[in-house]
Amino acid sequence: MAAKKEISLLPESENPRSFSARFFKWITTTGRVTIILTELIVISVFISRFWLDRKNSDLSEISRQKQAILESTIPFEKEFVQLQQRLTYIKDFYSNQPDYSQQIDSLITSTPEDLFYDDISVSKDEKSNLITINTSLIAFREESIVSFITNLMLNPDIDQVNVNKIEKKEKENTYSILITLFFKPTTKANPKI
Repeated sequence: MAAKKEISLLPESENPRSFSARFFKWITTTGRVTIILTELIVISVFISRFWLDRKNSDLSEISRQKQAILESTIPFEKEFVQLQQRLTYIKDFYSNQPDYSQQIDSLITSTPEDLFYDDISVSKDEKSNLITINTSLIAFREESIVSFITNLMLNPDIDQVNVNKIEKKEKENTYSILITLFFKPTTKANPKI
């Protein structure tokens, strides 16, 4: 068997401790390890790119979903803001209006169950501070009318009762009543809405 010949790039004639000999030895050992480590880093970065692409895709999808949700709430938000503006307007409007709830409640407590209001208008005389209610009612029985007028006259909140008209409608078998009520002045403050 023939002996294998070894090929060496290091010159044999040179001193193994010389700079060129040490440089070639370093390149063949340490340089090889450095190249392998660099390739491992490059491969790991290349492989991690797939994971980062997937994560980026997931985050983009989540971002698109949240954007779609926000865009779908825009009409609701506009409607909500408009409602708030309307409520503010109503609050401002009614905070400057007199409060007639006490008079309306007093009128309701004096009304029998089988009488129905057709129209009610409330006004206040600024000079005398009297509150006037003009109302038209519909009744089906005379007893209800008598009971209603009696209740109004006995009501301590009402100063005066004027019965303007009582008319029987033959075709409908009902009574139409027009009444003007004058309430006593009150010192109750306007409620906050």
